[in-house]
Amino acid sequence: MRDTPTTEAWIGPSAGLLEDLGFTLFNSNQPSAAGGAQLLAALRAHPTLRHFDPETVTCWRAAAGRGRALTLDRRSSTANREILWGQIHVTDRFGIENRFLTFGGSLQVADASPEMRLVRHASPGPIVRWGGHSQGSDALAGEIGAFFGRLIIPIDYLPGGEERVTAEPAEHLYAAFLRDAEARRREAAGRHPTAHGGSAGGAPSDPWLRAEITRVRAARPAWWASAGRLLDDLNLGPDGFETERAEAWQAADMPAGSSDRSG
Repeated sequence: MRDTPTTEAWIGPSAGLLEDLGFTLFNSNQPSAAGGAQLLAALRAHPTLRHFDPETVTCWRAAAGRGRALTLDRRSSTANREILWGQIHVTDRFGIENRFLTFGGSLQVADASPEMRLVRHASPGPIVRWGGHSQGSDALAGEIGAFFGRLIIPIDYLPGGEERVTAEPAEHLYAAFLRDAEARRREAAGRHPTAHGGSAGGAPSDPWLRAEITRVRAARPAWWASAGRLLDDLNLGPDGFETERAEAWQAADMPAGSSDRSG
């Protein structure tokens, strides 16, 4: 997602939303909304003692093909940045924190006044609560966290894996999550027909996932295709172009080896 608003467009509304709050999350599970899912935090010169008073925001950025922790405070540059997938920690002066999960995206920093520095993160995928001092965890957080956990395997063991994941834009990683979720549900339904989507079961996040899979697949085919290549390159999960080719060959009653990979 590259269509981030200018400082003039977001600074006033964001400051208004944070008038009595230290942070807020909106459009969390509506990444197709104008501006995408957004996390806002206010780094104030003095604690208000009214909500939660952040002192720092820590996230992940790319540096030479690797993920590096980035901590922002009132002394940090106001330059715009792109951040990576993973956890975001919003931490107060006592080291107490609230945590979020993101697929990455834009991060902007600006001063609303001499007393308030704003941090705004917007993502083409959902931004979800992952526990902490002032909040619980969203229903989708466990599934996103599990997907991120699986990403760690090729990053740790596949040559070039970290560089491959780090180079991928947030929207492709989000589409890869959706493809992976769809494939895992398809496999689970084959083993247990009432496990997902039926009246006898299904996770609370299933309707949302079905809607997002349908939306991204139809409206963002380039994301969907790039996500398939990413899953294949990382040998991650049951989905990807290899799975689609195998299904196509099976439907046509053709042996899988009858076509090369360049077609």
